[in-house]
Amino acid sequence: MRFARLCFLQAIYNLKAYLRSARTVVLGIIMPVGLLVILSWVFANQGKIAAAAGYPISAITFYAGGLTAYGLMLGTFTGVMVAVVSAREAGWLKRFRASPMPPGSYLSGQILFNVLISMGLVVVMMAIATLIYGMHLRLISVAVMFCYTMLGVFCFTAIALAITRLVTTPEMGSSVGPFVTITLSFTSGVFLPPDLLPHWLISVSNYLPLEPLAQSMQTALAISSGTGIMYRPFIVLGIWGVVGFVAARWTFTWQPLRR
Repeated sequence: MRFARLCFLQAIYNLKAYLRSARTVVLGIIMPVGLLVILSWVFANQGKIAAAAGYPISAITFYAGGLTAYGLMLGTFTGVMVAVVSAREAGWLKRFRASPMPPGSYLSGQILFNVLISMGLVVVMMAIATLIYGMHLRLISVAVMFCYTMLGVFCFTAIALAITRLVTTPEMGSSVGPFVTITLSFTSGVFLPPDLLPHWLISVSNYLPLEPLAQSMQTALAISSGTGIMYRPFIVLGIWGVVGFVAARWTFTWQPLRR
């Protein structure tokens, strides 16, 4: 009970710090929304877009699902990396480690915080796509989107923790995170329809974490019946998440690297 309370308090602390930083809000919420508006407008004249799932869907559905996955990775992957590296290099992590506070409560609070932010992103993106662009949204699709969001947070948090040992400064993390996310977005059917990309590139991206998440979210929003749950994202992202946490278990350090 005490552990859960400490995790919750850490998540609330992170949330307050997040809302006080205009840069993080712009990066995590406003940027995906802005891209949704711009790209939906640019590709609206083309009618249907050939999604990675193999059937045509509307431009707003394609970008609402894909950019939600993009925003989730950008916020979680970059956010966890920068937050952990900043705390480590400032000496906060070693103080957490030496205090009576359970060591896992800091990281658990960070994960809970990212869950809250990611859920908020889903709500904002779905509200804009539905209320402004008229996208048909079923209640079951919202529930499935939240399930995929939890899966994405698990996966991207694990990957971020696994590579914090290679990131020595917060500035480096602020550059690596967006670079990796944007690169994967161009190869994973987020910014560009899959039929505009080379077949070999799509085949490679099938085994990377962003493409399965983006495709599953697009499918959940596009179908008119059924749940829209796909098993491939759970397999691919689950493997990435498990490998990431195992790697983090052996490489994570509480001590500053540049001292």
